[in-house]
Amino acid sequence: MKPVIVVTSDLADGFRLAGIAVFELNEERNVSQIIQEVFEMPEAGIVLVDERYMEPFEKAFAGRDLPMVASFPAEEVQREGSYIDELTLRYLGQKIYVEGESE
Repeated sequence: MKPVIVVTSDLADGFRLAGIAVFELNEERNVSQIIQEVFEMPEAGIVLVDERYMEPFEKAFAGRDLPMVASFPAEEVQREGSYIDELTLRYLGQKIYVEGESE
């Protein structure tokens, strides 16, 4: 199983240098095309997606065991809380507090 990453052009080269299969979002490739290409990759174990493009990937891969789909934070997105707080609220329905952490 291999990781696959879906990113914009500004991050693509760094991941390619790390040896990860990269699907670059640009004028020639849109989200639906990339989703189809990932479906055709039996070796894809996890798909890491820029959080700005996560929703269509979640819908396309819902109910499938593999590949798993996960997002990573985009600098361009402004948020009130931390990224991990947003993820726990989204997927678990509540914030997880660590001892000594205040609301």
